[in-house]
Amino acid sequence: MAKKSFYAVVLGLALFAFTTNGYPCFDTFLFLHKKSMVYPTGYAAADMLAEYSVNDARDAAGDSYFTNYNVYYGLAERFSVQFGVSTVETTRDESRNAVDSWSARGVFNALNVGGGTYYLDLILEHHTGVDAEGNTTVFSVPNIFNISNFILVIHPVYELTRASGANEYVWGGHGGIFYNVNNRGIIGIGAEYASAQSSSALNRRLTEGEAAASLFVGFNFGNLYFQNEFAKGLQNSRDYGVAATVKLFLDLGVHI
Repeated sequence: MAKKSFYAVVLGLALFAFTTNGYPCFDTFLFLHKKSMVYPTGYAAADMLAEYSVNDARDAAGDSYFTNYNVYYGLAERFSVQFGVSTVETTRDESRNAVDSWSARGVFNALNVGGGTYYLDLILEHHTGVDAEGNTTVFSVPNIFNISNFILVIHPVYELTRASGANEYVWGGHGGIFYNVNNRGIIGIGAEYASAQSSSALNRRLTEGEAAASLFVGFNFGNLYFQNEFAKGLQNSRDYGVAATVKLFLDLGVHI
């Protein structure tokens, strides 16, 4: 009975945060395995993310969507890389499907305390449009705490965007708390401001406002990992977003 009450409290907190806090974009696959944001040496993975945003419930034609494709590889014990391309964000009226940007990311694990109890990573990434009119460089420092079956993430972000000869500097970040369910699945809540999908980089947002709330659910199925994210924009933003990710991880003799 006590265990059922505990799960009810966790779910209640998740729903509360989903409607009242901010939003992140996390790779919960690594959290499920109590890892930092660095993929292990020789470990390869690829994923596809699709996002759909309801910008105005009274105007379905204004709903927007886009897709993102990434590959990951662990180059060294504490360093991995990621490369990705994205399609242009489009509304249902426009219905365009063209690759308009690419990204590259390097992740370095600077600290590993207590055999994985605490991780401090350094991330440097670059995003640019195919036409090179907009360039964004992002530096971030995720802090990951593994406490029993709970994972706490605090992730400050600094973003520099250069477009039309002008520079724009933005401080933001995201954080979240997740619960590991028998090493098979994960559920979590998150908060974000001016970071990742809710930022104005390349004019792409899952939610219209700079702050939003998310509820995450992820689970393993063979060599596939599924992550679903439900987001609500805040600060008078009326939009809702849904993001679904399918990740394929390859067996190259390296076990995560």
